[in-house]
Amino acid sequence: MRRRRHSLSGRLLALFLLTAFLLAIVVRTGFRYGVEGNFRDLAKPHVAEYIQHLLDEIGDPPDRERAARLAERLPLDIHFTKGEIWSSGGHPPELIGDHAHTHELSDGTRIEVFRRHGPFVIRATRGEQTVLLVPRGLETSDAAPLVVVLTLLGVLTVLTLSYHAIRRLFRPVETIRSGVARIGSGELGHRLDVRRRDEFGELARSINAMADDIREMLEAKRELLLAVSHELRSPLTRARVRAEVLDPGPAREALLDDLNELETLLGELLESERLRGRHVALDRQAVDPTELLQELVRGTFAESHIDLGLDPPGTWLSLDPVRIRLLVRNLLRNALQHTPPEAPPPALASHVDDHQWILEVTDHGPGIATEHLGHLTEPFSRADPSRQRASGGVGLGLHLARTIAEAHGGTLSIQSELGAGTRVRVEIPVPINE
Repeated sequence: MRRRRHSLSGRLLALFLLTAFLLAIVVRTGFRYGVEGNFRDLAKPHVAEYIQHLLDEIGDPPDRERAARLAERLPLDIHFTKGEIWSSGGHPPELIGDHAHTHELSDGTRIEVFRRHGPFVIRATRGEQTVLLVPRGLETSDAAPLVVVLTLLGVLTVLTLSYHAIRRLFRPVETIRSGVARIGSGELGHRLDVRRRDEFGELARSINAMADDIREMLEAKRELLLAVSHELRSPLTRARVRAEVLDPGPAREALLDDLNELETLLGELLESERLRGRHVALDRQAVDPTELLQELVRGTFAESHIDLGLDPPGTWLSLDPVRIRLLVRNLLRNALQHTPPEAPPPALASHVDDHQWILEVTDHGPGIATEHLGHLTEPFSRADPSRQRASGGVGLGLHLARTIAEAHGGTLSIQSELGAGTRVRVEIPVPINE
């Protein structure tokens, strides 16, 4: 089951939000217990002195004229009782049921501070006289809900911008990931286009340099292999000539078989490296695949029994006939090699479907274990670890067949099961020449 992928930018944004939330809690807690308490203790005497000054200004008993002048001079509404209720403006607030903080001034006056849904109210009691001081401008504003909504919208806007900024910052991650996947799949000519001067740019340049080094290393290996293969042809030819003049016998035949196997190995090596080069030169011609396969079976495999399931002649495809013969020859040799005498003969099928040529070679041999299927088309890979001659060739046949299919723009796949035989399927997209 494919694991769910997590967004790095989303996780980073969540980390920022969590950090901001925790910082807000820490700051709030520190301010509340470290600053608010001290500030309240420091401010309380000043507030009490201010209230004492206001009450002295109003007088005892309260004087209406002095209270009116004080209310005009300060943003303050004053209400008191002097036989009857007097107010500098409006009606006295109702304080029934409100929670109050009490304090006693230096002259014994008892004051209570109320925080209502509207304004703050300070009530001072001197004997039978009650004075209410209501500061103006501290009421809850009608615009408070709008301010809260705008604040939330502002926070969401900042978070959205932060998210897009983080995504833009980490955008090269996807480019690097897809580029590395293409390079890892064999596209060594692909390069990462990340024009940044930060760590992502340095990483992309390092990956491009690594791809250049790998490509140069593989090219050097290929050139060395081609050079060695060419150099070995001359001594092999001389050895064959000398073996031909030996007296007939088992030793001579065994030597000639070994020389033939070496020549086949060198030929397949050279052909494989030619097809895997940067510029693959295929000699494409208009070919009838049915006639090509029938001719190959009648010639090379005339003494073997092979079941044919071919399309009727008359369909012409653009193929390299020499390379296709080599591909089919290797597949049929493998099938015959691994088919027991008592088993049904191998089958060769070919048909064209939707501008695609499909070729299948099926045998009824012992089959191949699942753990070996993924490596069968690699050079010198064989399902039999003993590498006995009777169990197969040199391990290049399937590799060369896959290389030929890929050079034509196609694919080669293998399906097998122990005890149920093996099927090799080649799919080559080709234009149809009618």
